[in-house]
Amino acid sequence: MDSKKLAARVPFFRQLPPVELDQIVRHLDSRTLKRGEQVWYEGELGDTFAFLVRGRIKFAKTTLAGRDAITHLAGPGEMLCASTITQFLPHCCSASALENDTEIVTVHRRHLMELFERNPTAARALLSEVTKHTITACERIEELSSGQVEQRLATVLLKLAQRIGLRRPNEGVWIPIPLSRQDLAEMCGTTVETCIRTISRLRERGILQTRSKGFLVTDLAGLELLARSSDNSLVQIRNPPRARVGR
Repeated sequence: MDSKKLAARVPFFRQLPPVELDQIVRHLDSRTLKRGEQVWYEGELGDTFAFLVRGRIKFAKTTLAGRDAITHLAGPGEMLCASTITQFLPHCCSASALENDTEIVTVHRRHLMELFERNPTAARALLSEVTKHTITACERIEELSSGQVEQRLATVLLKLAQRIGLRRPNEGVWIPIPLSRQDLAEMCGTTVETCIRTISRLRERGILQTRSKGFLVTDLAGLELLARSSDNSLVQIRNPPRARVGR
């Protein structure tokens, strides 16, 4: 696919006037990644803006305890880590492909910085991206620091269901991301063993089913109750209301 067609799949580029877009697409490069392949490493100096065209990218930061914590899952169309590139700083976290055939387009920092200086529309689009990701980062900090593991896992799954979930009549809400137990543990700030036990309890309660290519939330109301409960124990949640699906 040529650069202009790739750019058309990214909201940021679609906001540019045709003349500006024609100039930028000449400097675009594309890259296809396998699952687990790194886009960049934590501490690496960022000099290239990257945009996700297809697939998903996970951002992970190593904690003081030596564990990785997933701070964000990026979806198609997103500008990746714009604030770091704008300020020409080292990346505060690593970024890697979560799926095979993940595709990104990149452009050197110099070309976009020149664009921001001469085009107010592009500058506003950058500000919007930076603000959105700042808010997301604040929400993730709150999620990782509050509640017990059951509540944190329920919150992660609930947000994924709300963002990218696909309703399946008479089944539930399908989350089409093949997250490993390690991925989920990193998203919840816990160990893999604890994550596995928590998922097992969700299955036993009829809230969740695990599949090879994602997760099926079979009781959305029960999941929401757990995520928002001030009492964070699955054991003490009695008969949560079943979500009605397919109507």
